[in-house]
Amino acid sequence: MTTSIFCRFTAISLFLLLPGCVGNSFFCKAEHEDPKVASLMRDSCQGNRGASMQLGLWFEGEEDYERAARYYRAAATPDIGQTYIYVPPAGDVGGYVMPIDTGPRTPGNAEAQYRLGLMYRDGRGVKQSASKARNYFRQAAEQGHADAKAILAVTG
Repeated sequence: MTTSIFCRFTAISLFLLLPGCVGNSFFCKAEHEDPKVASLMRDSCQGNRGASMQLGLWFEGEEDYERAARYYRAAATPDIGQTYIYVPPAGDVGGYVMPIDTGPRTPGNAEAQYRLGLMYRDGRGVKQSASKARNYFRQAAEQGHADAKAILAVTG
């Protein structure tokens, strides 16, 4: 019984850690016939937002919109500077989730947010969604992206 509980808590702890691990190469495939693209994929797996942005642009140019959206999403996602781990119970102390600082908070890439907004507006590589498009345009505009501001000014 104790081993089963320990295994469950270990699995939960691992699951809670994964969202903070942007670049775990075990979960990220960085294979492509073009060595430059493969190198960018490896960098993206390690959490490099610039590489994710470049891959989004590359895949959009190749008209592989689903992959472009995936890499834009990685570049557009803000880093909250925290991850969470589950601490299993010990003695009289019950189990709890503990925040761990991982570095400074940083906003997502404004250009990636803008391009995701376009993709959601037009339904390219993602299911068309006016609300998601507006959300990404708003995020980009808050960082000063002129084209996102212009779209929001017209659409309201």
